[in-house]
Amino acid sequence: MNSVESKGQFNLQRVIDALRVFVGSNYFPFVTAVITLFCYYMALDLVLIWYIALVGAFIFIFMRDTTPLITVFLFMNIMISMGNSPTHAAGNDNDYYFQTPVLAQIGVAVGLFAVGGIYRAVVDIKNGNFKVTPTFFGLCVFAVCLVLNGVLSDGYSPMNAVYGFILAFLFLGLFVACFGSVTINGHTYERIAWAFFALSVCVVIELIVAYCTYDKLWTSTGGIDRNQLYFGWGIYNTIGMLFTVSMPSAAYLARRYRRGGHFFTAYLVVLLVCAFLSMSRQAMLCGSLVFLICAAWILIKCPERWLNAAIFVGSALIAVIVLAVKHEWFGGVASTLFENFFYGSGRSTLYENAIQTFMANPVFGDGFYRDLAEDPGAVGVPLVPDMYHNTILELMAVGGLVATIPYVIHRVHTVISFIKNPNENRFYVALTLFALLILSLLDNHIFYILPTLFYTFLTAVLIKSETGNESVLVDFKR
Repeated sequence: MNSVESKGQFNLQRVIDALRVFVGSNYFPFVTAVITLFCYYMALDLVLIWYIALVGAFIFIFMRDTTPLITVFLFMNIMISMGNSPTHAAGNDNDYYFQTPVLAQIGVAVGLFAVGGIYRAVVDIKNGNFKVTPTFFGLCVFAVCLVLNGVLSDGYSPMNAVYGFILAFLFLGLFVACFGSVTINGHTYERIAWAFFALSVCVVIELIVAYCTYDKLWTSTGGIDRNQLYFGWGIYNTIGMLFTVSMPSAAYLARRYRRGGHFFTAYLVVLLVCAFLSMSRQAMLCGSLVFLICAAWILIKCPERWLNAAIFVGSALIAVIVLAVKHEWFGGVASTLFENFFYGSGRSTLYENAIQTFMANPVFGDGFYRDLAEDPGAVGVPLVPDMYHNTILELMAVGGLVATIPYVIHRVHTVISFIKNPNENRFYVALTLFALLILSLLDNHIFYILPTLFYTFLTAVLIKSETGNESVLVDFKR
């Protein structure tokens, strides 16, 4: 009997060890990408949700280094299929996510994942792996203030506290869990980059399929109706956001690999093109800025400068030719981007309303769940409150000065952290965060729960690597 039990334990340990090797490898993001695409097109949302939840819990409980969590956090953003999407943009009013059996399974999966994170945070604190930093104290204050959003407003709703608690858990609780468990070395950044690369490949594929199969996408005049560009998990702004935040990873991989690095340079160009094809004005604007920074990084630091320069010049020439042939269509897009960015999108109205709301409730704000029914730009996602499409204005309106000031302090902490120990690895992480944050000045990505996951993870990596001594030169000469 003892022999049988020992054999069983041995076999279980071998399985766990094999899973550790797989999840910790660079293959894991791509396997996840294949599973994600299959579940997306087969409308097997629950299969993907369970896969993500189980893998995430496994990483928290059994992995010494939880860096592979970045893959889990990223692919959570694209889990919902078109066929099962609950949002109005899908045009099908699907109740899949409101069915009791589905909700029950999602609740159990989310609970399992959360328990894994809490377990890891407790273990790391007990073992002394968690280090108290100024960022941690700042996040503690910010978390409390998020829960208190709109507490003194006339139309206060208990949902304000619920949503505030969710965000507080993601900003603070997840930071604690990741900070203590992520190992900082050269491979950390490589794993992060491959995760973003795999995610972006998924979105590129979905974008290509959409342009080839969405009949209503093309207008009678040959233009593109961006309201028809919807992937179940998000609209054009979300699509463009994922392309933009993936750009630094392409540049990082181009810099990291001496042989074949020019492939990632070309892929960086592809991401910029896709950002424009997403028809998201914020992605066009912010993506262009991030692209220029990434291109400068590649041209300055990569050894194959002339080849990379040729890729950029060649891409620019192709762009000029396409613009010359399709100048009328692109002229209309440019006009929409530069002339109507604020007023044509309804952002000016949202911003004015945000300021008025803040002036009426300057201390604790009006809460996340105030009425924006008459405001343009409503998201239309169940359970997620409408947003003012600007991080600072959103905090001012929903949480007042009590929430805004701690957030600004948090931002200062992250900037100071990078300045203390600037290197290429940390620059890559900081640039990815920068991409998400400037996008969030035109939307509210970091308050939409799912982007908050990888934001917090990257913040934990940035803060923990502040005193790191990883060798940049060795890492980048492979």
